[in-house]
Amino acid sequence: MRNRIVTLIEASAIEDERFAFLTGDLGYSVVEPLQATLGERFINAGVAEANMVSMAGGLAALGFKPFVYSIGPFMTSRCFEQIRNDIVYQQRKVGIIGVGSGFSYGTLGPSHHALEDAHIMSALPGLIVLNPANIAELDRVYALAQNETKSAYFRIARESGVSFSAPIFSLDNAAYKLREGGDVTLIASGVTVSECLAAAERLESRGIYASVISVPVLSPFPVDRVSELVGGAPVISVFEGYRGNPLSQGVMQALLRQGGRVAYRDLCAPHAFAHIVGNTTFLRRQAGLDALSIAASAHELTASESRQQRRQK
Repeated sequence: MRNRIVTLIEASAIEDERFAFLTGDLGYSVVEPLQATLGERFINAGVAEANMVSMAGGLAALGFKPFVYSIGPFMTSRCFEQIRNDIVYQQRKVGIIGVGSGFSYGTLGPSHHALEDAHIMSALPGLIVLNPANIAELDRVYALAQNETKSAYFRIARESGVSFSAPIFSLDNAAYKLREGGDVTLIASGVTVSECLAAAERLESRGIYASVISVPVLSPFPVDRVSELVGGAPVISVFEGYRGNPLSQGVMQALLRQGGRVAYRDLCAPHAFAHIVGNTTFLRRQAGLDALSIAASAHELTASESRQQRRQK
């Protein structure tokens, strides 16, 4: 998805000379096409991400449409004050790109894992937080962001995700079903959508039919739309980040709006740094966020729900 967002920005920059791109001295082998297209509108700010964000705020004040680009934690944790005060508070429109959501940079360790970035960015009033699951969703949310006057944070995974089509949606209703099933509902955002689809396949082989809902916009969270999509089956939300993330919070709001009548589980990364690291697949398995773990949790939840219903009879 890194390559795709660069392609999208390049196409926009060809059409509109106000587009600019700032990188914190990374992205090479990905951003060279932008450098060739933008010329002096391409700025390598060096390993000085906070300064880069303040520069972008100034460019936006002058009428430019800047994007800033870095690895997730360097883009959010390191620059939070500048994003808060120089962009969001000032109501400047800047595209903020955090690459490597969740465990995407697996072997590089906790300094590169982005497990709290969605929480941090969603806490800022008026900042749009986008978490696409694949290239189709990225195309949709990129178009949405261009039509808004507010800044947006793009939470971008290194991988492209499984291929599926995404319907047209707005910020208010950015949730939709990828798969129908009446036994359990899996709700995911970003990279965990692929894992949930694979988990649904495993469950079907056991005679358990799962619906899968994708939520590509985390803030503003589409509470009403998720509430409409969730039926009476048990619900599991799956997010590659710590507990208290905007997906978990939003799903709980949607379920409470329905009266809290269904069983619910919240699958998230453990609230700890990964001191034993490996590749992304290893870390997801350790965190219980891979397809096998999700399917096991769904199987256990549906079995528990069935036992409870039998007792009530």
